[in-house]
Amino acid sequence: MVKKLTLSISVVIALCLISAGLVLAQTGDPKRGAQVYAQNCVVCHGPDGKGRIGANLSTTFGGINPKAFFEQVIAAGVANSPMPAWSQEKGGPLSKQDVADVAAYVAGLTGGTEPIAPAPSVAPLPITPAPGVVGDPSAGSVVFAQNCAVCHGAKGEGRIGVTLQKNWAGINPAAYIRSTVEKGVTGSAMPAWLNTSGGPLTSKDIDNVSAFILTALKTSGGATPTPAPVAGPIGFGAGMAILALVVVLLGAVAYGYYRRA
Repeated sequence: MVKKLTLSISVVIALCLISAGLVLAQTGDPKRGAQVYAQNCVVCHGPDGKGRIGANLSTTFGGINPKAFFEQVIAAGVANSPMPAWSQEKGGPLSKQDVADVAAYVAGLTGGTEPIAPAPSVAPLPITPAPGVVGDPSAGSVVFAQNCAVCHGAKGEGRIGVTLQKNWAGINPAAYIRSTVEKGVTGSAMPAWLNTSGGPLTSKDIDNVSAFILTALKTSGGATPTPAPVAGPIGFGAGMAILALVVVLLGAVAYGYYRRA
């Protein structure tokens, strides 16, 4: 009887612990969510959630459970919009707990109950401008860190956006990069960053960040050349074909010689 009672108590305790863990995971931790927000969301939505290049999150969202709505949008993104999928299940960098925590933080922003996430502070990198490149790559390193690194990686290696660490091909890669940053890519997670198109960056900012991408993010050593084909030993079939051709040619020469004779 004592053993059965002890077993029953153990089972109840285990179920309580599991339930508590599930509730925590579902509820999320807004304090930790503020850190996740500062590292991943502040670039687009601003430190106060009022929008920068992304949606205003400080307004009141309708619905019975706005936090569940935020979790769904953060995890799966919004198709054909600048909002990508952030969950690891969808190819993003955030775990389920990260998503739950940042959703809890954002839900607090809408009611004004959560503190503002601090914007990252960045020092410029000492970079020598490449010949012919318009803009200051050193100043561009700050623009990149504050606006682009969250999606493209700190070194342009790619994170939730495309890889920028490469040797750019084309006649005028600077014009291509600048145009893409200015206007964005329609139907993708790349928004327009130029202030006259609704973004937060000036024309000078875009010149500088384009110079940084072209100067500092190129891969070392250039493109890997394609090796030339190396001749191998002649196979039996190929050798017989060559021998037959030689015999035919010799026969033709001999026929022509004897006919003249």
